[in-house]
Amino acid sequence: MQFIKNQISRVKNFLLFLAFLFLVACNQKEDNDSVAMTPWGTVDEASADTMEHYSLEEILQSGQLRVLSITGEETYFTYNKSTLGHHYLLGEKLASELGVELKVEECNDTTEMVTKLRNGEADLIIVPVSKDVAGNDSLIFCGPDVDDAQWAVMEYSKELAERIDEWYVPDMLSEVIEKQTFIESMGGVQCHEYAPFLDRKSGTISEWDDLFKTYAQIASTDWRLLAAICYQESCFDPKARSWAGACGLMQIMPATAETVGLPIEKIFDPKSNIEAAAKVVNQLTMLYRDVPDNEERMNFVLASYNGGPGHVRDAMALTEKYGGDQYTWADVSEYILKLSQPMYYRDAVVKFGYMRGTETHDYVDKVRARYEDYAGVVLSDGSFGVNETGGYAGVNTQPTRRAGKQNKYQI
Repeated sequence: MQFIKNQISRVKNFLLFLAFLFLVACNQKEDNDSVAMTPWGTVDEASADTMEHYSLEEILQSGQLRVLSITGEETYFTYNKSTLGHHYLLGEKLASELGVELKVEECNDTTEMVTKLRNGEADLIIVPVSKDVAGNDSLIFCGPDVDDAQWAVMEYSKELAERIDEWYVPDMLSEVIEKQTFIESMGGVQCHEYAPFLDRKSGTISEWDDLFKTYAQIASTDWRLLAAICYQESCFDPKARSWAGACGLMQIMPATAETVGLPIEKIFDPKSNIEAAAKVVNQLTMLYRDVPDNEERMNFVLASYNGGPGHVRDAMALTEKYGGDQYTWADVSEYILKLSQPMYYRDAVVKFGYMRGTETHDYVDKVRARYEDYAGVVLSDGSFGVNETGGYAGVNTQPTRRAGKQNKYQI
């Protein structure tokens, strides 16, 4: 009989222990309702890492301000190998004021931004958010006021909101708008403007012709096309620098230099700079091996050199969606221009958002025209092209007078 009583007592104790675990788990769920739990009742560390709610002091200690944005001319977009947007530029100024790095995550819409903010995946929304937005009871609005819409932080980030309001003055927005307008109008490159021909009569394009000829083999293209790209990028000035940090004759970004093995201390060296650009052109040519026509392929390479392959692929996807030929530049270039319109850059097939396509559209036209001018005057000795499978193919080196529409790029 005593044995049975002992067993009953053990069962009761076990059930009480289970009930205790259940209460602890429920309490943890209330405290961490948006944090994933493991089956044994502990916090999933991978989830917890993305659910941190940082105070202003912790943001300063971390050295990073995590912000959310959406693509658009006034908010956040890539331009001429770097990033613009009125509110992005303001965000940069704020990060500089705080002495931290700005880390931007692009979202699809306001709902996604608010959800990520509430989940602790960011510290601040740097897009004007309507004060009527769903869930506004948990937000604090701060910073620039645009038609009764402001930046937003979570209610527990009161110190950050106060710091932003202390820092921001209305003139800042007009200043960054003016700065962006100036950058877009000037192309953003500071350089000495040399003539497009060093000596037209002798057929000398520039003092860098020998380097173009040498590295045209790496680029898999006509050396005169490298020269045309160079003039469009820097007007043959080896000391040219853009506001965004692009450097040298071919306007190589430091991040790009790293990917092609160009040491940062050699980024202004003409030989190294042209070699790096040749590698980039070759990589882009390989990227567009799906474009069957050689001449058409080079149009896509030029557009990508200027505007980035992501935006060009977006335009190709839109072209296909709307019934055009995604492998014909005449069709695709229309959607390069349309990527500045919300109807198109917010389309489901678009992955890289807003693009100020007028520059890229004009860039292709200008480089093509410059190349045609060079090809009509200067012999193309010893350069190479690339065929549909990516292998090397010889280029016609006979002199021409004004290249026609066929084989202008000899790719």
